[in-house]
Amino acid sequence: MSRSILRLGCVALSAMIASIGIPAFPAEPGAAPFAAFSTPARAVLTRLDTMSKGLPDGAWRYHAGDVAHGEDPTLDDSAWSVGKGKYETPEGSVWFRQTFVMPARWQGYDLRNVRLFFQFHSFAHGAMPEILYVNGRRIAMGDNMEPVELVDRIEPGQTITVAVKLLHTADVKHISPASYMLRFDPARPSPVDVGDEIRSAAALLPMLVNDTVERESKQRMLDSAACAIDLKALDAGDSAAFDASLLRAQAILQPLRPLLQTVSMRLVGNSHIDTAWVWPWTETVDVVHRTFSTALQLMPEYPRYVFTQPVALYSAWMAEKYPDIFAEMKKRTEEGRWEPVGGMWVEPDLNMPDGESLVRQLLIGKSFLRKEMGVDVNVGWNPDSFGYNWQLPQIYKRSGVDYFVTQKLTWNESNTLPLKLFWWQSPDGSRVLTYFPRSYDQDTEAVGLAESSAEVAKIVPGDETLMQLYGVGDHGGGPTRVMLDNAQRWMQPEKVFPKLEFSTAKSFFTSMTAQLDDPARAPVWNYRTLAKGVNQMPAATGDRLKIPVWNDELYLEFHRGVFTSQARHKRNMRVSERSVLDAEKFASIASLSGHPYPAAPLTEAWKKVLFNQFHDLAAGSSIPVVYTDAERDYESVRQTTGEVQANALAEIAAKADTRTHNGAVPVIVFNPLGWQRTDLVDVHVQLAAPAKYGVVLQAPDGKPMLTQTIDMDASTASYHLLVRAEDIPSLGYKVFEARPGRTQASTDLHATQTTLENAMLRVEIDPANGCIAHLIDKRSGFDAIASGGCGNELQTFVDLPKKYDAWNIDADALDKMTPIRAADAVKLVEQGPLRSAIRVERHFGKSKFTQDIVLYAGMDRVEVKNDFDWQETHTLLKAAFPLAASSGQATYEIPFGSIERPTTRANSIEKAKFEAPALRWADLGDGSHSFSLLNDSKYGYDAVGNVLRLSLLRSPTYPDPNTDRGRQVFTYALYPHKGDWREAQTVRAGYALNDPLIAMQTHVHPGANSEASFVRIDAPNIVLTAVKKGEAGNNLVIRFYESQGQSTTAVLTVPGKALGAEEVGMMEQAGIGALPMAGGKVTIAVKPYEIRTIRVRY
Repeated sequence: MSRSILRLGCVALSAMIASIGIPAFPAEPGAAPFAAFSTPARAVLTRLDTMSKGLPDGAWRYHAGDVAHGEDPTLDDSAWSVGKGKYETPEGSVWFRQTFVMPARWQGYDLRNVRLFFQFHSFAHGAMPEILYVNGRRIAMGDNMEPVELVDRIEPGQTITVAVKLLHTADVKHISPASYMLRFDPARPSPVDVGDEIRSAAALLPMLVNDTVERESKQRMLDSAACAIDLKALDAGDSAAFDASLLRAQAILQPLRPLLQTVSMRLVGNSHIDTAWVWPWTETVDVVHRTFSTALQLMPEYPRYVFTQPVALYSAWMAEKYPDIFAEMKKRTEEGRWEPVGGMWVEPDLNMPDGESLVRQLLIGKSFLRKEMGVDVNVGWNPDSFGYNWQLPQIYKRSGVDYFVTQKLTWNESNTLPLKLFWWQSPDGSRVLTYFPRSYDQDTEAVGLAESSAEVAKIVPGDETLMQLYGVGDHGGGPTRVMLDNAQRWMQPEKVFPKLEFSTAKSFFTSMTAQLDDPARAPVWNYRTLAKGVNQMPAATGDRLKIPVWNDELYLEFHRGVFTSQARHKRNMRVSERSVLDAEKFASIASLSGHPYPAAPLTEAWKKVLFNQFHDLAAGSSIPVVYTDAERDYESVRQTTGEVQANALAEIAAKADTRTHNGAVPVIVFNPLGWQRTDLVDVHVQLAAPAKYGVVLQAPDGKPMLTQTIDMDASTASYHLLVRAEDIPSLGYKVFEARPGRTQASTDLHATQTTLENAMLRVEIDPANGCIAHLIDKRSGFDAIASGGCGNELQTFVDLPKKYDAWNIDADALDKMTPIRAADAVKLVEQGPLRSAIRVERHFGKSKFTQDIVLYAGMDRVEVKNDFDWQETHTLLKAAFPLAASSGQATYEIPFGSIERPTTRANSIEKAKFEAPALRWADLGDGSHSFSLLNDSKYGYDAVGNVLRLSLLRSPTYPDPNTDRGRQVFTYALYPHKGDWREAQTVRAGYALNDPLIAMQTHVHPGANSEASFVRIDAPNIVLTAVKKGEAGNNLVIRFYESQGQSTTAVLTVPGKALGAEEVGMMEQAGIGALPMAGGKVTIAVKPYEIRTIRVRY
């Protein structure tokens, strides 16, 4: 047909637009390319689009609560409520009914030989189980159901009653209009497909054709194809003429097919399954079973279909509980149709777990997949965590993971990152190729695929490859038949559409890697460069794509409340990490002398720790039963690690020289950290007889330690002592002698009702409000608290987010602060030679706050020990410190390192970071004087101007209506210092607060040494994180990292009679290289923020 005739057709169409009442083309995401269409062409495309929506969904009648035989077509539902559009129904069972008569035609299309599908749209957090009935007959039931066939061949005039029963859900049900979908006669050309071909091509033209004249020419071709469709014939019921016009439209489109085929769309089928959230983990086992079973059942029907499966734990569940399913998974894995990805045990939070926990997620997860499924996973996968720490690329890379997938940053509230495919780089320079899909639960609709491809090319010029993650997720489900049918239909060679194929994530990354330019020539971006407006990629040159290097964290501008919600769980998370690592260290040392290494109990403890770091668990955004289960896990971890550590310490003590003088009782003090240390230790000792003047501890050289008696029982001669133990060797021990004697009465510690002072610090408390009015570093004379400021001010904020209660803190929540200024009491409650404390009591609403501000003799930190009765609702509580020294950047600890974030709010990027995660500390100062705020179980901080704050508690009501109500006990510490955090060794101070010295009374016997260091690293900026038995062979694995961003030479001293040492990957994979060792020492050059793993052979 000539172009002139086509134009006459468009003109003719204009006349009929008003008569048939076609609305304007909808304004929706991706609609911009259609502005180039003529008005008649837009009218045609709109008409075809409405045909795809099927029959109109009118009002539904619904009844909250169960009804006997609610599916019966004869039931009188006239008294039921009427719902239309979007509305909500209660948590309990709800019935919905609708009755209609099948028409002979829809939008003019003859419905004979047409199939009718139906999908009810509802949402609640968690499972949404439903039962579907047609004319009284149950035809389907399930959770997150795909479209279900109601009628396999429409009969005009047939009366149909559809009944849907939604069962109980975790919260209110959000109801949206249902969908009746038509599957057109396969013997006829599909009007919907032709319309989608035109619309998809329009979306893709801007990315494929740069020349304006050529692009406009091809757009006119699309316009002509749309105008060739004879809507008059459709309205007149002339099926033959209408079908012929569809074929003409397709013929007009055919010249575009080679151009569109340059675009590659890779479909990666998956199902995001939350391990525990608004349902318990026991339900997740069933969800995984059903999802995996469905995926396996679909594979014979769809021979090219591939399923991508994250989370190693889910494979372990299937192996344990459903071995037949697991065997089929293994078979499909061998065929390349089942793709394990992620490598981690679960999909954890990636800001709050310590770095060593993230390594173990991969070590345990990848080991299982390698051993049981024969796969070494190299695609990292965590699409739903609430931000991603800066060291994750290095952790991945050193674990054999080269690629990473997440979509969560698309949830940003304020700023859209100009990232799609990019190199993500850690501070040490490690990079992983990273991809942001649009979401993890997309479908396979043609226009949506085209829009996603256009989005890719807009961000990455020249990139013509899309990876689309499709499948029902959150509560499982996976790809549906409808999705697979759609995909296969659009793979047919006659379609004028891009190249579409089922794919694995790995093959996508492998293909893209081959297309990329050298990352050494790529622009390097971070949040600071974005704030300056640097966000445009240069065009591709030749056949190489240019993508940026992102050298920063991936901060989610959303869900900032997750760093604080469920404080008890977060405390358990911190304590359990420490306890399993310490038990592992000492058990490894004990194994060198022949003591059996408890590998199985430690692995099981690790699995429980790792499970409870799943992102919705760690975030504090799960239902109460999830945290009840978590507490049982943590109690098991406490018992296991307590037994393992006690046995290991007893073995080490048995080899030590514990001989004493004059009948003194030997007490061994152990140091679990990797540097020599002077710190406080609780000592419980029993003498042969009561001591008249108390008990003192002496070092092997006879030097007495500062000691304070905390409690005693004269009837059993038992004493609880607080001791300042000096110079305890790195990951080692020192033997002390406990004997009757007078404790040192006079030390450098002095206290009054409102002041605490030692040789290093002076603390002054305002008696009226309990504020720390002055915190003076006597070594420099500098007062850390700003003049007139209230240090340690408890601040409250109304915390009622617009949505996502447990997850979010809204930006405007921090605009209005209510301080708790009045003190109910300020009094000196402890005054001893080693420790003194001033207690500040306050109240707010129904809550009571007791804070003991504690200073120790000879120590340069002030501890704030908190015992709160928290009874508020929708309130955020922070502790604030206005400081005398500040700068434009505060420093926060992250896994295996630290990061600077702005204290200014000069642009949208800085404003968005109004709450940020940290591990054990944050620091603010001017380089000459600074202040570190340490904590033992908190993760949320903010710093604005000269004020550094720690988030203490929240009180959301969903999904746990009583989040954090009741008693809360925790500690934070104030560490003022000269210089910056590096000079002050803040990293070590944070570890020391969290990992105290350990004291154990033992028996007198000869041995090797009265003090020993088993592992030592002679470099002040190196942090030892792990000492463990290797996964295979007779060896120890030692891991450490550089903590201050400075190159160094580390001298590692290893225990026992080592035969040699080599550097290995985090998965303990060989190949990095042997290390020279002399006299049990290994010298290693370490780059800034590097994480190194050394295997020592025995």
